[in-house]
Amino acid sequence: MIRLFLLTFIVSMSFFSCRQTMPDKDKERLDAVCNKFMDEFNAGKTSEAIQLLKENSVISPAVLDTLEIEIERKMNMVLPNYGKMISYEFISEYKIKDFIVRRFYIQKFENYYLKFQFTFYKSSTGWKITGFEFNEELLELL
Repeated sequence: MIRLFLLTFIVSMSFFSCRQTMPDKDKERLDAVCNKFMDEFNAGKTSEAIQLLKENSVISPAVLDTLEIEIERKMNMVLPNYGKMISYEFISEYKIKDFIVRRFYIQKFENYYLKFQFTFYKSSTGWKITGFEFNEELLELL
């Protein structure tokens, strides 16, 4: 009887540990979307980057259209001071349990940087991007 209990316990724990290490394909998909967004932005393709957000977020298309105009305006203002875009780097990811994630990237310019922040939320239907910001503030990264 004790052997049966131990065997059941060991099998249950093995199954549980395997489930814990299985990759979350939907989350990985959104990680790739963020990387692709940064690729497009770094290449100067703001419209393509915003389209990725439209397809993978709960942010309204009207808000994203406004955001695209704001990004274009800001880039026209800052590029003379920041210099040309060089590259971007993924900086970190913060999680709250297994249902909220915030990913940070830094877009490097010749003379300065911009921080990009994506927020994900996992609902019963899967992961979605629920927030997006870009600015120069590094407080939460330091």
